[in-house]
Formats: sequence, structure tokens, C-alpha cells
Amino acid sequence: MIAALEFGPARASADGRAVRTPAFVRRSTLPVSAACLVANGVRERLSQSLAVELDVELMPPAIPGPPERRLLLTGATVVRVRGRLCDGFVIIRPADARRLAAIAFGETERPEDDALSEIERTTLERIAANLVPLCNSLCGTLGPVTRESIERAACDVVTYFEVRTTGALRIAVGFALSADPPEEVSGTLELDDLAALELDGRVVVATGQLGVPAFSRIAVGATIALETPLGARGALRFGDVAFARVTCGVSSGRNVAVVDAPAGEAA
Repeated sequence: MIAALEFGPARASADGRAVRTPAFVRRSTLPVSAACLVANGVRERLSQSLAVELDVELMPPAIPGPPERRLLLTGATVVRVRGRLCDGFVIIRPADARRLAAIAFGETERPEDDALSEIERTTLERIAANLVPLCNSLCGTLGPVTRESIERAACDVVTYFEVRTTGALRIAVGFALSADPPEEVSGTLELDDLAALELDGRVVVATGQLGVPAFSRIAVGATIALETPLGARGALRFGDVAFARVTCGVSSGRNVAVVDAPAGEAA
């Protein structure tokens, strides 16, 4: 996971200014592309299991705190799968469980306080088990699958994202991981990767300051006194970077600079 700097809502300070309080917020490093792959699998598998056409949307990966985890998991059906990289969780909350059961048995309405029957619970578990293989892209090679307690899951869940159906049939299925993936660091550049680049260099042999009045009187033939001592080494620069100290001269009719020392060494 990473910490991102965010600013809260604006509040009026004592002097009338609008001030936003800064805070570092934990963010998941799980690639959205990996979550999208799971979301597409949810659409296909639920459409096949329920014999209905579904479209889905993705709630991006997040790092929920303890209060959020308890809220997400209260009363939920939680299936845990052991993975090579980390453990994965498929989470179906009570309201979504009732909707899934209703759709599976051709019902349109289901009372909120109506408990699932034994056959409906079995059906729900089969639907959840059908979604478990989607964790392969998140957790690596998958191992045993078990029904997990809410208390244990609330302790072990680190990363969470949600796949929701759109349209009239509103169902949400949560996916969680027991560890956030390490932040991806791109490969370092090698010297050969920069072989085609060219750098514009220049040698500065003397510097000084000139007041605006004197600057305005500069004309052809004017003599400008610089602060650099006569015979001092010049500076080889690439862009704004001082690269080396050099001695200037002439070779074969061209100006040349011989590198004498690193830029940090005094002239």
C-alpha cells in the first residue's frame, strides 16, 4: 500500500481564510486492471449461473480501516481461498445474498428480514464457489477453499474492491486480499537505452553582474568587466547542470575544453 496526501473540506479560519486540513491516506497498490479482469469474470459467471444478462461496474481497490471492515463484513457470507501470493476472499453481504437467491429461484421481491432457507444457502454457496477461481489473477496459484468467520476475515482483510451489477438487478460482490501487492517499480534505464539521445553542452568561461543602467548603454565596442579572474577554469554545463571544470583552448582551428575536475571542485 502507499500513502497519498489528501486535503479535507475547506473550513474557515479565525482570519477568514478557507483552510483545508492535510492528511495522509492509505491507498491500495493493486492494479485497477487486475480488478477489472475480475469484474469481467463476475459478469460472465453470474450471467451464466443466473441465466440473465448483466452489466457490471467496479468500485476501485481500497484499504479499509477496522470500522469499515466490520461494516462490510457484518452478516456476510465469506469464502476464503488460500493463494500462493496471499489469501483471497469472496464476500456477499446479506442484502445481496437475498437478491441472488431471489433471482436464482425466479423471484422478483424478497423481504429484507426474510432468512434464507437451507436450499437457498446451498445455492448461494455454490454461486460464491463459482466466483472463487477469479481470485487466481490476484493471489497466484489457488489452494484450499473454506468458509471463513466474519471475525477472522475482519482481522485478515487488507485490500478490498467491489463489483456491482447495473440496471434493475442490483447485486454487489466484494473481493478482498490478505495483503496488498508490493508497489510496482519499473526497470532501471541502462546506458544503451540513452544511446540515441544528444545533449546540448556549453562552456561558460566568465561570469559577472551588470546593472540595468549599464546594460541599457551596451553598444558595439563597449568593454564589460567580468568577475571571473583571468585564466580561471571554465564550467562545462549541460542544460542547468554544471558537469565539470575545464581549461579552454584551441585545437585544429576549433575551440576545445579539457576536463580538469568535477564541477564541485573549486575553480
